[in-house]
Amino acid sequence: MAGTLLVFASKQEFNFFFKNISAVVASSTPALIEPSVDAGIAGVGIVDFSASLARFFSKKKYEQAVLLGICGAYPNSGLQLGDVVRVGTEVVADMGAQSREGHFIPWKTVVSAETLYKGASPRDLPLCLAAIPEVAGGTVNCCTGTQYLGNRRESIFQIQVENMEGAAFFAVCKAFGVSGYQFRAVSNMASDRDESSWDIPKALAALKKQVLDQLIQ
Repeated sequence: MAGTLLVFASKQEFNFFFKNISAVVASSTPALIEPSVDAGIAGVGIVDFSASLARFFSKKKYEQAVLLGICGAYPNSGLQLGDVVRVGTEVVADMGAQSREGHFIPWKTVVSAETLYKGASPRDLPLCLAAIPEVAGGTVNCCTGTQYLGNRRESIFQIQVENMEGAAFFAVCKAFGVSGYQFRAVSNMASDRDESSWDIPKALAALKKQVLDQLIQ
């Protein structure tokens, strides 16, 4: 059994860390980084990410998988650009129904059941990674573009960050019996959309220093 699979959603994220490895190849088959570490690109969004990660796990068995990427932080989270977090739980924050009055009804209310996706316990992580602050995440198909929506999602689900793959990652890891860990760095605020205020390079540099460099010696 192989040791660790490093998973990225986008080619942009992967290329920041592995400039000398073909992103096209890594999207098809995880690339060997070290004897016990592979790295692959699973695609952006719940659908493509789930399909690709399941394909990776079907071809090769891994003890653990680590999802590395960027995220948006909600207005009242206390997080700043470049902060690195470990996402411990995920909900699908735009999955639900609409009432006849036009109000959003979360899926957990529709089905009267908890719809939380969880990562593996941090007790098996190196201390430097286990010490990274844990947050709750919301997986979305449509990224937040207004402060109103950011505040609503944050309030309804009690989450601090949003992304587009986390719930899918935890669900597929659980289905295949793989320990899944998710680390992200804040690249933008999940509020009024202003791409000029984003800092993706800063976020990825922080993620490399605090997480990737600890996984790959």
